[in-house]
Amino acid sequence: WLSLRCEASDSELFAAGWPRLRSSLLRPVDPASLVFIRIAFGAILFWETLRYFQNGWIARYWIDPVFHFAYLGFAWVKPWPGVGMYAHLAALGALAILIAVGLAYRVATVLFFLGFTYLFLLDQARYLNHFYFLILVSFLLIFVPANRAFSLDARFGPKRTDRRVPAWSIWILRFQLLVLYGFAGIAKLNGDWLRGEPLRAWLAPLSQHRVVGAFFQSEAAPYLLSYGGLLLDLLVGPALLWRRTRPWAFLALVAFHSMNGWLFQIGIFPWIALACSTIFFEPDW
Repeated sequence: WLSLRCEASDSELFAAGWPRLRSSLLRPVDPASLVFIRIAFGAILFWETLRYFQNGWIARYWIDPVFHFAYLGFAWVKPWPGVGMYAHLAALGALAILIAVGLAYRVATVLFFLGFTYLFLLDQARYLNHFYFLILVSFLLIFVPANRAFSLDARFGPKRTDRRVPAWSIWILRFQLLVLYGFAGIAKLNGDWLRGEPLRAWLAPLSQHRVVGAFFQSEAAPYLLSYGGLLLDLLVGPALLWRRTRPWAFLALVAFHSMNGWLFQIGIFPWIALACSTIFFEPDW
């Protein structure tokens, strides 16, 4: 009887709460934060495609190697022959520009998602969790109306009397960022990380730096950075959700991602993660 009573109570609570939740998710909000994500994503990914041309990575990663480690079930995904890989990266760069300016946005996001996923699947040896995150974000951008305002689609397309966006389009990106930071914290809960590895090895080449080299030589440095990164990843999500701690959490992310970008040269991830994290501010910020 108690079990049935509890189940009935849960059902009643869900029935009472669902209309309110649905109304909250469908509530129209300012599109400004989505517009910023769209522009930042397109601009940063265009910069990334330029880096592949400038650094000779296209030939090094996909043309020169005679063997690629295929993902299970994706052995049929092969590099384009001839200059095809150069054309593919150039097309991705063009699509990134279209996303940034909001022109043919839906088509551009679908093609960019497929094209970037294709690059990801070419070789397991080139796996990067940051690129997996980009695939997820590009997939979500297909569905959110980030071109509703401040875009060429809005300028030349059908005129709308209300350019606001539903709140779910904000929350779906917030959820993805919560997964990103939360899982990064969970992944660090292992013996190596808690012993200061691999940060001890990563910091060793930086010990000659004239500004912070002495600190990196100390035994405290790998522990401080390891536990600092662990606590940041575990706590920053809830802190971003709470209005009172949100500015401080974002400042911590600025310091964290800037330091990672400066010290470890890990490409565009610090900047794309920082740009996407602005989605936690009020939609009209």
